[in-house]
Amino acid sequence: MKLSRKLVMVSVAALMGVSPVVAGAINPGNVVQAASTVHKTYGKNSKVVATKTMYFVDRSGKKTDKKAYKGGSYVIWDVTKINGKLYYGIQTNYKYWLPASATKGSVQYKENGKLVKITNGKVVAAKKSSKKVAKKATKKVAKKNTKKVTKKVAKKVTKKSTKKISSKAIKPVKLETTAKVQVVDQNGKAVKSYMGSKKNAIIGKNVKLNGLGTKTIKGKKYYALKPNHYYIKASAVKVGK
Repeated sequence: MKLSRKLVMVSVAALMGVSPVVAGAINPGNVVQAASTVHKTYGKNSKVVATKTMYFVDRSGKKTDKKAYKGGSYVIWDVTKINGKLYYGIQTNYKYWLPASATKGSVQYKENGKLVKITNGKVVAAKKSSKKVAKKATKKVAKKNTKKVTKKVAKKVTKKSTKKISSKAIKPVKLETTAKVQVVDQNGKAVKSYMGSKKNAIIGKNVKLNGLGTKTIKGKKYYALKPNHYYIKASAVKVGK
């Protein structure tokens, strides 16, 4: 009886010694599978507010005894994925983690040289570097300025050309009527008044005028008294010196 009792005690002791070893071998494996790369945030620039009351989890995803209360504000120091979901670390020792989906606020960190922003638990597309953005903006402004300058130059050249043409077109020619002559419009139709008077619609003989260019209307030559408005027949005037 004494021998049997000793054997039973030895067996129990052996089992108790093996159990902790087995547990220790399993737990580390679970931690490695649950946690992924940890990204450092910009600290005080990354703040969130909890949208519900819940327990924090550890880096393996296991619930801790510490609670995050709805409306509580937290500075986020780290970002990682636990079991495929985004979590925020509220301490630099990786002890307490909060699911990003249960928060409101903005968190920023760098990944592969690009700035990643998470807003209200959702990842916003990575931003281009400020250098590229600045270069693009500068190029856009330069293009806009060039367009303005080109337009301004074109306008100036057009104005100058028009001025030259107009100046050339209105160079006066001394005329003197050889008979009474009816003033007509650009279509050859008799006008009712000229220079504010009905009497001036017909110009008398030996009146000196300035011809401002010529125009052919219905196959006949006319001198312009006012281009595109008033004309008289060339056959009714002579050109003076």
